[in-house]
Amino acid sequence: MSFSSDIKTELCELRPPEYCKMPLLYGFLLFSRSFSAKGIKMQTETEAVASLFSRLISEVYSAACEVKTGGGKRKVYRLEIPNEADRLKLLASVDFGIYEGKINTETMENDMEVSSFIRGAFLACGQISDPQKSSRVDFLIRDMARAQEFRELLSNYNIKTNIANRSNGCVVYIKRNDMITDLLTLMGASLRSLELMEMSIISSVKNNMNRAANCDNANLDRMVEASVRQRAAIDFLEKNGILDTLDEALVKTANLRRENPDMSIKELCEISEDKISPSGLNHRLKKLVQIYELRKN
Repeated sequence: MSFSSDIKTELCELRPPEYCKMPLLYGFLLFSRSFSAKGIKMQTETEAVASLFSRLISEVYSAACEVKTGGGKRKVYRLEIPNEADRLKLLASVDFGIYEGKINTETMENDMEVSSFIRGAFLACGQISDPQKSSRVDFLIRDMARAQEFRELLSNYNIKTNIANRSNGCVVYIKRNDMITDLLTLMGASLRSLELMEMSIISSVKNNMNRAANCDNANLDRMVEASVRQRAAIDFLEKNGILDTLDEALVKTANLRRENPDMSIKELCEISEDKISPSGLNHRLKKLVQIYELRKN
């Protein structure tokens, strides 16, 4: 199973509340291979995605979904709504062809529903690369106007994307690690988001600490692990609105570590505005990690 399929399988295991099933399915439908009165079709290589799509069609619309498999080494699932009356019912439920824009945001009343819609879009047309090799998320979209509206929707959640033309449509893509982790969090894959964040921090810290070749490997590993642990704690506290509630000294220490991920405790003390000893600064950093450990559960 590819990394992308692995992520999709985890997203399919989420159990959305009843009011989020329709937006989730709407994301599926709008970004599927075809969504019109002539045909509603979707294709995927992930069994969990095919199963979820078929189940939602039945639960939300009481409609039938035909599933066929094919392909060579990689099994491909092809799903279709064969009944015209069912297709028309699905199209009418979101005013497809009547609503002015390409994405009928009026069907989504809150952030949970938007999150479900974006998750459905990713399951239908999204791909994410293995972070060990590169950092990129692609949404392959056939219609440019729909792609531009989707890009604007993501920007409402501070997720910056780019868009490029393809021979068979266009692609909305994300290359920044922080934007990818924010997208995963928005879609409900919080644990995967933290995992990618940690991998990114480890890579950054190790790269920046190559200049410390005179340190023995054991000390270098300990420094890297400590910096990674501290940065992960600081990012969590900030994202959850906890950091700004802490003492000013802890906030200053958090900013100092975040801005200088590759520095040792001694080097941080040398550039700190506060006159503080290495043991004092280390105590503050440990305090931040302790708060994170208490709050994450």
